[in-house]
Amino acid sequence: MNFRQATSRDLPTIFVILEDAIRRLGEAGVDQWQHGYPNRARIEADVKEGIGYVIEQADEVLAYGAVLFDGEPSYRTIEGAWLTEQENYVVVHRMCVAEKVLGQGFGRCFMQAVERLACDRVSSFRVDTHADNRVMQSLLPRLGFTRCGIIYFESRHLIAFEKTL
Repeated sequence: MNFRQATSRDLPTIFVILEDAIRRLGEAGVDQWQHGYPNRARIEADVKEGIGYVIEQADEVLAYGAVLFDGEPSYRTIEGAWLTEQENYVVVHRMCVAEKVLGQGFGRCFMQAVERLACDRVSSFRVDTHADNRVMQSLLPRLGFTRCGIIYFESRHLIAFEKTL
């Protein structure tokens, strides 16, 4: 497996992965990503800004996510408490995995690759997920993340997790 920055050549595959993930969430009754976010324009901007990353195997993109090192404004206020008080942390948004490799560990591999990328730059890894997204809520503690509380984004409450690196 190879973890790398996404390029414009990856966009058609990323769009398929994202659209499938949106559909799966909706079919599972999860309201996350059901209202026009994330969309193609957001993913194109991720790639242009250099924050879009992929996991590929045999030259095929199988997972996507945005990796940010410049903070997340919605994380400034939390009902609960972050593990650290630091302003320097990495965050992952919009992570999704290709349908044909679901359950094969690509989400875990993506998060572990971000951790390796970040460990010499920051000392904390934060992420949030929808209250109904049981898959992410199950994955994050297995990767060493601690549930820290609730943050709000566009009037939705999201569960916040953090891991010290």
